[in-house]
Amino acid sequence: MPGSPRTDLGEGFVRSAELLRELQKDIADAYEALEQRRESQFHRRIVVRAIFSFIEAAVEAVKNELRSSIRCGEFTLPMTDRDKETLGSIHVVGLRKDKFLPLDQNVKPTFRLATKIWSLKGFALDTSGGDFQDFLLAKSARNRLTHPKTFYDIEVTESDMHCHMIAGMWIQIELGRLHEARIRTLSERLPYAERENFIQSFVIREQSTGNASSAYAAATDA
Repeated sequence: MPGSPRTDLGEGFVRSAELLRELQKDIADAYEALEQRRESQFHRRIVVRAIFSFIEAAVEAVKNELRSSIRCGEFTLPMTDRDKETLGSIHVVGLRKDKFLPLDQNVKPTFRLATKIWSLKGFALDTSGGDFQDFLLAKSARNRLTHPKTFYDIEVTESDMHCHMIAGMWIQIELGRLHEARIRTLSERLPYAERENFIQSFVIREQSTGNASSAYAAATDA
């Protein structure tokens, strides 16, 4: 059975930041174990599952922030049916009946919706390069792994490992870019003299806790 929040101790219902940090640690641990047995298919599969667990959680973390923005009244414009399908229920607790969206049909609409709800200027998910193509290849390989029909579906090749590594790095980079765009957009609401200090406060906070990109880079260096 999954755990449950201790609201009496001040625990949140979602704890997205802690969730992502824990899953980043899983990636690092998975790579460290693989380093000891580089040819182990078992350890390769563990790496794949750790990476995609983080990717799925990262997308959901963005959605949680978007839902919070709507609940707080930061965005009041009408949303399309597709927007509502992407975001799902805006409630934190209670029975959720969100429609399941395949990962490749979830990432792009979620980032597009973030740009809309947060009024981000000059931000768009980068899907034009080879990294996104590697992400798609990695996603297909992961799907075969989690829904195997033949022995070969659970085999993780060297080429697969490369694509999985790039997929994880790509989502980390795009998540960082989205976060930066969000912070800069929020800073524009402040007097000009206070903006840089506001931005730097987030940079210092990330450096003290370890940001996503550096954590993943350390994992993939293993």
